[in-house]
Amino acid sequence: MNGRSLAWLATLAGLCLAVLIATSQLLDSRIDAERQAADERALLDLLPPGSYDNHPLAHPIALPASELLGDPAPTRAWLATREGTPTAVLLPATAKGYEGPIHLLLAIRPDGRLLATKVLGHRETAGIGDRIEPARSAWLKIFADASLAGHPEAEWRVKADKGEFDQIAGATITSRAVVSAVQHALQYFDGHRQILLRSPSP
Repeated sequence: MNGRSLAWLATLAGLCLAVLIATSQLLDSRIDAERQAADERALLDLLPPGSYDNHPLAHPIALPASELLGDPAPTRAWLATREGTPTAVLLPATAKGYEGPIHLLLAIRPDGRLLATKVLGHRETAGIGDRIEPARSAWLKIFADASLAGHPEAEWRVKADKGEFDQIAGATITSRAVVSAVQHALQYFDGHRQILLRSPSP
C-alpha cells in the first residue's frame, strides 16, 4: 500500500470519527432535551393548559428547610405566570406515611386555593396505601379548591377523626398523613406569599 492510499485511509478514518462524535453529541443533546421535557411534564401537568406562558422550571425559588413542608433539607418551588401575572405556585411537601415519606407536589392559586395535588413518590403498601396514586384512585381530588379560609382548623382531619376529608378505606394512617401535609403546605404558602409570588428575574 503506497503513501497516497494510507493518507486517504487516514482521512477517511478521521471523517468517520468526526461523524461518530457529532452523531453522539447530537443524540446526547436530544436525550437530555427529552429527559428535561419529561421532567417538566411530570411537574407541570398539574397546571391547566394555557394557564401559564413562562417556563416555571427555569427559575426555581429556593426555600429554606421547613417543618411545615415536612422536609429537613432546603427545597424549591416554582412560579407559573401568564403575561407576568402569577397564576400558580408549585410547592413540594412531604408527608410521614405508614411505610415512609410520601413526596407530594401541590399547585396553589395566588389566592391560596389548591388547584391540584399529585404524588411524586412513596413506599406505601401496595393495594392499600398506594391508592393515593391518581392511577389507582381519584382520592387526591378531594383537595381540589381546598383552602385554609374555606376549611377551619378543626376540619383538616379525615372523617374518621371527625374532620372534613374522606379517608382511603384501609389506609387511614396514609390518609391522615396526606391531609396533614396538604394543610401544612397551605399554611407555608400563606406565610410566604411575598416570596412565592414574586416574579423571578428572566
